[in-house]
Amino acid sequence: MSGDFDDIAIVDLDVAKTTWSRVHSSMRTVYLRLTREPDVAWTRYFLEERGKRMNPKRHGLWIEDSYIVIDCFVDEIAQFHLPDLRRSIEFANAKSRERIDRTREDLIESQQDARDERVALDALRARIRRDAPAQTPEIVAAPIVSPFAAEKPAAPADESFVQKRGDWKARFRAALALRNKESGRGND
Repeated sequence: MSGDFDDIAIVDLDVAKTTWSRVHSSMRTVYLRLTREPDVAWTRYFLEERGKRMNPKRHGLWIEDSYIVIDCFVDEIAQFHLPDLRRSIEFANAKSRERIDRTREDLIESQQDARDERVALDALRARIRRDAPAQTPEIVAAPIVSPFAAEKPAAPADESFVQKRGDWKARFRAALALRNKESGRGND
């Protein structure tokens, strides 16, 4: 299933990029070209594996674009650094394949769950449609009551409410009449 992941490997040593190391004057900063630029997850796996092992020959390493860059003595590259790097690369490749396979399996599972849910919903819908006419509840229309139809509530809960309401109505009418009189409209 891991056909989607192209393994990363060291394919070349870029002599033109090789330069003097800042660590020691007899060391070099060597650029080892990879088959492609690694993604963030691959880089994390690579560095995680390297962090688990100690090697006294390691002096500095980083990943830059599609290169693994190391500070080292040139005569130690083939004997010490390449086997050490290839071990970390193999680990990162394997973990990346696992991650891709897991992601694919999760996607397939979620798609299957969505299909199963859709089938269940369709079955429920069919059952509701089949049972609906037999169990249709009788709909009783509620009377429409206009808020302007009656001035007094049909059954006041409290006599003091009715008294206060009447008092407020009287005040409102008096204020309206005063305003109309002042504006010259009179009582309309």
